[in-house]
Amino acid sequence: MKRLLGAIALIAAATAAPAFAQLADSVPPQPDLTRNQALERADQLFDRFDLNHDGQVTRDEAERLGRKLMLQRAATGRDPAQGLGGHTLRFLKQRFSGAETVTRGQFEEAMLEHFDEMDVNHDGILTAAERLGAK
Repeated sequence: MKRLLGAIALIAAATAAPAFAQLADSVPPQPDLTRNQALERADQLFDRFDLNHDGQVTRDEAERLGRKLMLQRAATGRDPAQGLGGHTLRFLKQRFSGAETVTRGQFEEAMLEHFDEMDVNHDGILTAAERLGAK
């Protein structure tokens, strides 16, 4: 998983930097996100990455779809899989370092943990300001 997410981040950085530099001022901030919405988004992302629908995301599945999503983001300036921004990629890389597979439960737990870390005032709502301040 570490190698996989590292490859995805490299692809994104190499292809997206020029496009994002031009679009930075024109892209509106993402709307506020509740913890329940974050869980729903985690499930949607998991379903997209679990290409064979066996309840696990393998390194190969994540590499294949991750590469495609990052290239789409670089080409359009829009996130085709909202909730998988740069800081989320870094978090998942740390969380699943060395894992060959990730289950839905593990993925949900990791995404909610990341949400809770970014929700600085712990009100259950992630604001644009909190996202900007995320590490």
